Amino acid sequence: MNTLKYIEIYRNFIIEFETSIKKEYNISDSIYNYINILFERKGNLRKYEYIFHGAGCRIMSKGIICEYDFLDYDGNTKYQFSVWKLKTFIESFYDENIDQPALKESLDNVAINNKLKKLVIEGRIFDIYLT
Repeated sequence: MNTLKYIEIYRNFIIEFETSIKKEYNISDSIYNYINILFERKGNLRKYEYIFHGAGCRIMSKGIICEYDFLDYDGNTKYQFSVWKLKTFIESFYDENIDQPALKESLDNVAINNKLKKLVIEGRIFDIYLT
């Protein structure tokens, strides 16, 4: 399982979506400052259908489903995701089934090798990954 490749494609999909919003509404900083100001929480933009909810977003495009959270955790990471969110993206992007425990194990190994961070709050480590 090429987990780093999956994460890169997932992240690039989010960046492409955000770039489309920035271009459409002439935004130069974070799009999250303009939800319900320049654009609605739920809408369509070019090839994307999107729903911003709480600190998260669900993007749908041509059968691909991408969910992520966008709360700033440490000033360096922009996106947060769970195993389920990445699994859903991979399965919809590649139209193949992914074993969730194997994906979690792979993500944990990538985190152990310092190529991915996990969410830590007051010393408690969560199964939320930061990129």
